[in-house]
Amino acid sequence: MMILPALDDERGWRTLLFAATGVTALIYLYLAFFVPGTLTYAPLTIQDDARQFLTWMARLNDPDAMRGDLLADYWQSVGPWAYRMLFTVANMLGLEHLVFARLLPVPLLFLSVWMAWRIALALTQRPLAAFAAAALLAGFVLHEDSIYSATPRAFSAPLLLVFLDGLLRNRGWQMIPTLFVLGLLYPTTALVALTMMGLSRVGWRPFRIDFSLRTWVLCGLGAIAVGAAVIPLAGATEGWRPTLTISDALGMENMNTGLARSAVVGLSGKVDLVCQARTGLLPEIVPCWSTRWAWLPNMLLLVPMLWLAFAAVRRGSFRVDGEPGNFIYAWVLIAGIAWWAVAVALAFSLHLPSRYTQRTLSVLEFIAIGQVAGMWLDARLRAGAIDARVYAGGGLLAAFLVASFLSPTPGLTRPADPGAIARIDSLPDSAVIGGVSEELDFIPALTGHRTLASAEHSIPYHMGYFGPLRDRLEDALAAVSSSDQAALDEYVEKYGVTVIAVDRAFLMQGTLPERWDLVVPAAFRAAQARLARGPSALRRAAPGCIIHDGELMLLDAACLGRSPQGGSGEAG
Repeated sequence: MMILPALDDERGWRTLLFAATGVTALIYLYLAFFVPGTLTYAPLTIQDDARQFLTWMARLNDPDAMRGDLLADYWQSVGPWAYRMLFTVANMLGLEHLVFARLLPVPLLFLSVWMAWRIALALTQRPLAAFAAAALLAGFVLHEDSIYSATPRAFSAPLLLVFLDGLLRNRGWQMIPTLFVLGLLYPTTALVALTMMGLSRVGWRPFRIDFSLRTWVLCGLGAIAVGAAVIPLAGATEGWRPTLTISDALGMENMNTGLARSAVVGLSGKVDLVCQARTGLLPEIVPCWSTRWAWLPNMLLLVPMLWLAFAAVRRGSFRVDGEPGNFIYAWVLIAGIAWWAVAVALAFSLHLPSRYTQRTLSVLEFIAIGQVAGMWLDARLRAGAIDARVYAGGGLLAAFLVASFLSPTPGLTRPADPGAIARIDSLPDSAVIGGVSEELDFIPALTGHRTLASAEHSIPYHMGYFGPLRDRLEDALAAVSSSDQAALDEYVEKYGVTVIAVDRAFLMQGTLPERWDLVVPAAFRAAQARLARGPSALRRAAPGCIIHDGELMLLDAACLGRSPQGGSGEAG
């Protein structure tokens, strides 16, 4: 009895790939909608990064919700209009944003796997090798949380794969619309893809730049498609300028150390253009913050793609409008590195430099790894040379793929105190939530209530947004840590705070959330020093002003202001 399909059974290998993807999708849906280990529905589950982009979405049902809120205004404006429209349409169909955000990864995952299969089969012409390449790419996608994020970057890999499928088959009708949609949702990938299309109009052996009418039409329509998509998005950020520069970033404590919240330097404390999450050239498969040697495995993972690209350029030939084959590896390297270099020179006016390579090279590097491994395995099996190396290589590949498909890592998170979220959700629309806690990260997206600031929302690239947000974080730390009642009163009055949220650990031991240290370190250390000298005014007054008692303590701000010893404990 054959467990695996025959070598040339294209349908069998494709079916196996989609069956494995279906199993993974079911595992993901369980994790997204239920408390792990139970069948208890978990309505507050949300992907980590989605907490930013879903901040404003209470406005889908009520355009007046969160009126004048800094966080909601910013994240609504920087979200591409096509992204906003997608959630608007879903909401009109009865899928509220928290549910739709958890469902969206499933079709994106199947689209990615389908396109990966088509690309791998076009490159290898061998079903087994195509399966290996597509499955390895799927394994990467399943363990890199972009596709689960329900943010614009979730669309980068699937749409890039749709574009590459069109590029391999020389289908302008497929490439141009895909470039437009990519530009609407994730412009950095669109720019790399457009450049790849331009490179495909250059023949090799003999070298010839094609100036035919088809080239002018393709490149012209591609440029128009990307330009029409990207230009409106660029205008959307005008109100939040100035845009941060690299020199500005190096002077900011939340960016100029290797483990800071928005670090632009490596572990050495210097700008790292090789392996760094925001400025580095290499795809960050092994996190660059984890070790100074992360660049080495990340470089080694690129070797198969570099080898295939080099072999194509050295020995291959390409006629414009012909089948490019492995030349796509050379094109993505040239296009990605070129745009990365431009983005480094203009940092951060063209988004983060790493986004031009990490979102593109990572996709093709795993197809290349699978292509090399799959072609070797296929050749050995066809030749009947089944030896210990084949058993070891095939077994290792199978074990890796089984483990990958059975263990997706979507980066889902839940608030530690669902009761506190429910209490906030019941507050009047006029409520303003302040305080110091990592739980503040959840409140805008899950409740639609105004939240002054949170560490999760502290993205520093537009100072018109981050400047006021940083002030709020610092003022919150000062208010909760000061022994002077006037400092707490001033905070409440300045921002119109109605509820102050702090962790139980803060009230009991004076413990501040460590993540805030990564965003406003100076203010965090100053707050710690004040708390070390004695209880703050807030901690003294808190017992009589509690409106929710849990892991997240909710305190009536008006009560705190009436008396250092507390008051009625009623809010709103």
